[in-house]
Amino acid sequence: MLRAHQVVRVAGIGEGEITSGSFSPTLNKSIALARVPAATGDRAEVEIRGKWYPVRVVQPSFVRHGKPLI
Repeated sequence: MLRAHQVVRVAGIGEGEITSGSFSPTLNKSIALARVPAATGDRAEVEIRGKWYPVRVVQPSFVRHGKPLI
């Protein structure tokens, strides 16, 4: 589960931080808003309980016109 204040790591660029996160029943997965470096592409990693997990970076909103963006 993605939660506020978790570290977001962007390979070769730097780090950011999740500002808010929750579970999306529409997407059936965890989603979050985060502050990340401007040069961030569409991939990053988030540290959850000492382990790094891959995440996909998209612009808000997560669902547009009924189509999931993640």
